Amino acid sequence: MKKFICIMFIIILSVNLFACGEKAPQDSNVQSIMFPVSDNGKTEFNALIYEIEPFNLSLTLPDKWTMKERKLSGEFDTEVALSGVWSTLDIFNDKNERVGAVGYNIYELYEGAEDEPNAIYNQIALGNDYQFDVRNSYNIVKETDYGKTATADVYYSASINNGEEKINKGIISYNKDLLVYIAIELINDLISEEELLSIAQSIDFVK
Repeated sequence: MKKFICIMFIIILSVNLFACGEKAPQDSNVQSIMFPVSDNGKTEFNALIYEIEPFNLSLTLPDKWTMKERKLSGEFDTEVALSGVWSTLDIFNDKNERVGAVGYNIYELYEGAEDEPNAIYNQIALGNDYQFDVRNSYNIVKETDYGKTATADVYYSASINNGEEKINKGIISYNKDLLVYIAIELINDLISEEELLSIAQSIDFVK
């Protein structure tokens, strides 16, 4: 009898320890964005981008990171440009430092190049002085029925960055059903590779 009670005590103790060690789902910093966020930045030249049927993007950020819609200044942002996408949200870490930004754009399907990064991301991938380098640093981290998510370096030439070349980290993901893509740019020194991959793998277009 004593042996039976002892065994039961060990089992109950083990279950309680396991339960205490589990991370509750609400601890995850899941963010949901409905693009376009607003008409901020809309002009007659980009109206088609803003007039699409709104879509939802889900992603998980590191703990206590937040997002806030970017205030447009009209100047090129050499810290986190994220040039070529719209309805941009700035991303802040737990110290309230801006660490990056996320935005979206639309694209067209070209026969024979439906999954080609250069064709999909042409608005952000083909610049000389600023680009998501999908030719040399495109790394697929997630595939779904509707598209792929990848990481890529974000390149700044010296001519637009105070005389020095610069590389930031980037995440890009497209949805071939919606014909939209999202791009995230993150300051190289303020995010780890582990955090980058974690964010990239969490990205989902939610219906």
